[in-house]
Order: sequence, then structure tokens, then C-alpha cells
Amino acid sequence: MLEAEILSDLVPKSKQNLFTLYMKYWQTGWQHFISDTRCTEIKQQQIILLEKAIRRDFQLSQNFLSCLQKAFVKEDLSLYLLLDMLTAWHYLAADKPPTSEEQLSKIIGATTSPLARMIMVLNDESPVTYLPMQELLSALLWYDLWQKKSVLVKKVRLTQRQKNNKLKGQMKSAMVLLAIVCHKRLKWRLALFLNKTAVLMQNNKQENIGVLDEIKIILYSIYQFITVRHRTMIRKGI
Repeated sequence: MLEAEILSDLVPKSKQNLFTLYMKYWQTGWQHFISDTRCTEIKQQQIILLEKAIRRDFQLSQNFLSCLQKAFVKEDLSLYLLLDMLTAWHYLAADKPPTSEEQLSKIIGATTSPLARMIMVLNDESPVTYLPMQELLSALLWYDLWQKKSVLVKKVRLTQRQKNNKLKGQMKSAMVLLAIVCHKRLKWRLALFLNKTAVLMQNNKQENIGVLDEIKIILYSIYQFITVRHRTMIRKGI
């Protein structure tokens, strides 16, 4: 599962509290609707009720959802960043584990798309950055599900080579972020994050990164930060 602690470096400090609230919403929904302790009908009904609650002012001022709504209003954010997450939760609530890479990709895409947009909106980046960020988050989630042997991947038959190619492709797409983000702080944070993630995925039996790898990550990130030039969609046609 994606954790706020892992992704927080990609969000400005002034937006950390809002991002922590959003990640709590993301994680709570994922854990609740993937659980097999409740029947499908109840979970689907809960999603319907949740959608209604999001679309109107929640009356309980100290409620978590109410706090999240107020934070969204303060930052002038669209409630669709909350509502779009329900699509993924409908998949999870159905209690039908995906049987193909395509089915699992739909679930992961529906789950990571709102989160990717949220991160980029909080960084005041353009919509062109949303898809590459989604690719990065999707790679992280795919990797996490495989490592933890989640119920979502049990029926998805892929060889280790296919898994590696999947992650490599997503990470390659995510690398475009270094060329299209506008803010230098985010570019530097992304360089470190992308390189660290790549090392962890290559050494999938090693949870911690060694000192030598840390040095390599920093040096290569500096190289990327200096050499990767900013590109616009219009000029380069990306």
C-alpha cells in the first residue's frame, strides 16, 4: 500500500496537513473495501452513502470527512479528487479478484489517478504531469501488491520477467516528469524519489538501501537535475 510517509516529500510543506488527511482517506477506503469481513451488498451500499455524504456539507464538524471537505474548500480543490476514488472502491467491494493483468490495471489506474492529480495540484503543476505521476504511483502499487502477495494478484499469472518489464515500462514513463515539471524543488525531489524507487525494485529482496547505493542515487540525481532540460508539450510534442 502507498504510504503518506513515502510520498510526503513530493508535496510542499505548507500542504502536508491536507495531504496527510487525503492519504488517510485513500488508505482507509482501500483497507475497508478490500476486506472480506463484510458482504458485498453492504460495502456497495456504503459507497453510495459515502458519495452522498461527500456531495453535501457533512453536519458533524469534528468528523474526518467534514475536516477533509473544509480543507478542500480552503484550498479551492475539486471534490472529484474524493469522488473519483469511489470507482476503484467499487472494484474492491465486488469481492472478485482480478484474473488478468488488464483487470488489475483498471483497478490500480482508478486508485492512483486521483492521488496523482492531488499531488500535482498541490504542487501547482499543469495537467500534463498527471499521467506520468500516475505511472509512477501505479508502479509503486504494483510492486507493493506483488511483494506482499495481495489477494488482488493471486489470480493474475505473470512471470517474473513480465513483472519486471511491467515495472520498467511504468518507471520509464514516469521519468518524463523530470522534463515537464515546472518547479525546481519538485524536480529535485522527483529525481531522488525515482532513482531510489528504481534501486529498490531492482533489488527486490533488499528492503533497505546501502550507503553506496545512497551515494549513487544522490550523484545521479544531481546529474539529472542539471542535465534534464525543461520541455513543454507544444514544443516537443510529448
